[in-house]
Amino acid sequence: MTQAVAQSWVGRSDEISVPLLGAEFWKEGAAVSGVLEGKRDQKIGGAAYRLTLDTPVTVNGEETEVVELPSLTGVRNALESLRLKGYQMKKGDLWKVECVGIKKAKKEDFSDSPEFEIAVVRKSVA
Repeated sequence: MTQAVAQSWVGRSDEISVPLLGAEFWKEGAAVSGVLEGKRDQKIGGAAYRLTLDTPVTVNGEETEVVELPSLTGVRNALESLRLKGYQMKKGDLWKVECVGIKKAKKEDFSDSPEFEIAVVRKSVA
C-alpha cells in the first residue's frame, strides 16, 4: 500500500522585503559587492536583484548585509551590456556594482541618474 507524503511551505513577507539601494544611495565611486541571490519583479519599476553583500552597508539608518538593487536606468543598461557580451544571470554569481558617474537630467522635473559598471565572476565547480 502506498503512503501519502505531505509537503508544506511557509512564506513570510519579511523574507522578501529587504532594503533597496535606490538612486539616493548612489554617489560616484560608491560600490557594493556580493552574491546574487535572485531576482524578483517589483510592483512598480521592473525587476530587483537581491544581493548578500561582502560588507554591510547603511540604508535608512540601519546596517544590512542583504539588499536589493532596483531596476534603475543605469542598472538596466549595465545588465543589457553584459547580456550582449553573453552573460546570463545565475544565482550564486559574484557581482561588483559601482556607480561610475551621475548623469544630469536633461528635463526640468526629472531626477539625475546614476550610471553603473557591473562586473561579474562566476565560480565554476571543477
